Amino acid sequence: MVEKTIAIVGAGIIGITTAYLLKRAGYRVILIDAEDGPALKTSYANGCQLSYSYIDAMSSPSLIKKMPKIMAGMDPAFRIKFSPDPSLVSWGSKFLLNGQAHKEEFNTQTLLRLSLHSRDVLRSVLADSNVEFEHRVSGKLLIYTNQEDLDKAAKRVRQKDEWGCKQEILSQKQCLDLEPSLRQLSQPIVGGIYSAIDEVGNPHRLSNELLKIMKQEQGFEARFNCRVNRFVKNGQSIQYLETSDGVIHADAYVLATGPESLNLVKEIGLKLPIYPIKGYSITVPATEFAPEICVTDVDNKVVVSRVGDKLRIAGCADIVGYKSHIDESRIEHLLNVCKNNFPKAGDYSDIKHTWAGIRPVTPSSVPIIGKAGVDNLFFNIGHGTLGWTLALGSASLLTAIINQQETPIDTIGMRPVDHGIC
Repeated sequence: MVEKTIAIVGAGIIGITTAYLLKRAGYRVILIDAEDGPALKTSYANGCQLSYSYIDAMSSPSLIKKMPKIMAGMDPAFRIKFSPDPSLVSWGSKFLLNGQAHKEEFNTQTLLRLSLHSRDVLRSVLADSNVEFEHRVSGKLLIYTNQEDLDKAAKRVRQKDEWGCKQEILSQKQCLDLEPSLRQLSQPIVGGIYSAIDEVGNPHRLSNELLKIMKQEQGFEARFNCRVNRFVKNGQSIQYLETSDGVIHADAYVLATGPESLNLVKEIGLKLPIYPIKGYSITVPATEFAPEICVTDVDNKVVVSRVGDKLRIAGCADIVGYKSHIDESRIEHLLNVCKNNFPKAGDYSDIKHTWAGIRPVTPSSVPIIGKAGVDNLFFNIGHGTLGWTLALGSASLLTAIINQQETPIDTIGMRPVDHGIC
């Protein structure tokens, strides 16, 4: 193979893993990011859960039914700020259409196919490299306080079993036996849904570990503090990138950024169906009473993970525009949920850091992976709340596409054309 150069715009977990697998495939890689290091925005402090079996599409019949409550500000997990922004109106209408039962089922099955592939690719990476990123197979448990909600969720458990993903429906006693720390809960649970294959790991640390490996190899260049201002097009190709650090030439270009960079492709006539949904997290020291298993409080949509010696508390889905500032009321919400549910799990008086990230979400929740617009422009974008879970699988698919090879799994639903992008 003639060695070609790929320029990747974005050094979050999606961009880093794409760079790593393209390097393994024999390409020269230029990795570009406006920050001063990798994974410093959306990938920096998310929930850290590799939720291979809990990848359900966000837009669903149950969510649509809750819309009046959400719009009235009565849902603890979701917030919507009304805006005349035409892109929000366009994205929102498509999002609601994807809430139809048959569409949600297709989207979730597509995400599951990608997530299980991502798990396999991570195994391959770990077999080839000795990277440390606070990774462990933790399992994941969704806890329910309402029997009707648990009964409704059981239908999806049976579907996922048919799709090749095993989950278990547990009684209250089984939940407490599996994770004794749940005895701390202020409100009794009726049961839960458990997956043994789910994992936990720190995407910020993995990004730095993979960057360290690539920096030791020839044919890799990292350009941090480098903002891409414009894709310069010539005919049916991108000719070069105009950046704050000068012109960058490559044979092909990959966009793997958050929603703040969508204007880059608008200038070349493309519109991506992506809108930001903001999430939050808190990190505190973990104690001996922290749960070993990753736990999701279904009522509040809050996840709790022990990551090394820290407790990561994450949640919220706020459709409030493009600003990534921290809303202290959301931090307080997360803290209160965890104090009530796990009062002894962490040292809540010692908050190590708080975080807010705007996650690029498509109306279907399925990422956009593939070539579109011009002959040498590729996309790996739109992973929403599942970027960490789907990163390595998405990078694997894009590497195969750039290599003009058959993809290891079916990409229907993920291709640009499936999102209305040509």
